Amino acid sequence: MTAWDRARDRFHDALARPRLKWGGILAGTAYALFYLFTLGHIVIQPGSTPLPNAGVFAVVGLENIWRERAPYNYEPIAVFQPVEGFAVFLAVPNLLLAASLGILLALSLAVAFYLFTEFRACGITGSATGILASAPAFLTGFACCAPSLAISLGAVSAASLTGLIPILMPAAFLSLGLVLAWNLLREVPNAGTVPLTVRAKS
Repeated sequence: MTAWDRARDRFHDALARPRLKWGGILAGTAYALFYLFTLGHIVIQPGSTPLPNAGVFAVVGLENIWRERAPYNYEPIAVFQPVEGFAVFLAVPNLLLAASLGILLALSLAVAFYLFTEFRACGITGSATGILASAPAFLTGFACCAPSLAISLGAVSAASLTGLIPILMPAAFLSLGLVLAWNLLREVPNAGTVPLTVRAKS
């Protein structure tokens, strides 16, 4: 089996497991929303009324679609206020950045947790099956992508600091991409050709 075949199989197997797939989706979505929140594009402020009436969608300037407020932070072109005190400002480049980081994070976590739960690839022994055992397995699997996650969270935390975001944003993309590729392509010595869960059932 070539490295590319192994990567394809791992990618497919990780996303075929509902817990890993939906865990990754939830983590990636939460990350993307938190990123937009730190930029001030999701506003939660009781009594605040960015628009005259709740439930109004307004386009505030299509000509500003690529205008930067700061590095990697663009001007909103529309605002939506579904209820009073909650508003979402829409900036297309920021939405694309948030979605891209969220997808990379979701895939990185799903594949990392797949390697741990199936092959104990992070060097931790013990059963990884059952409902109670799955929780520590899921948490301990963080070791496979913790460095890239830390850099990514650092990019979010520094979203309003123009001196740091030009460095941390590319670093977040690079670290998540490299960790995803590493977990997809690397060999796992104790894996053999059959995942632990399959060997346990045989």
